[in-house]
Amino acid sequence: MRKLIIVVTMLLLLLGFYGTGTAGVRINVGIPLPPPFVFAAPPEVVVIPGTYVYCYPDVDFDLFFYGGYWFRPYGGYWFRSASYGGPWVHIGGPPSVLLSLPPDYGSS
Repeated sequence: MRKLIIVVTMLLLLLGFYGTGTAGVRINVGIPLPPPFVFAAPPEVVVIPGTYVYCYPDVDFDLFFYGGYWFRPYGGYWFRSASYGGPWVHIGGPPSVLLSLPPDYGSS
């Protein structure tokens, strides 16, 4: 009986860890996705002083790199991607550091 309890507990723990690291699919009905764009070469990055945020001054839209992800506001929503070319996934809001950037660096 004790072995059964230990085995069940271990399985539950493993399933709990597995569930926190799995990827999910989000369907964003009614939320406009950013249009696709292609860079001829990776864009030049500039670190924003006093932060760990990088921006791209030669791009016609706000594009940021922070914490291992790319962030982009579009249509009143925020999107995140593991690559600067997408695919973009709607997020509830950006990390707070992106909302407190100086006005010269975009983000609003």
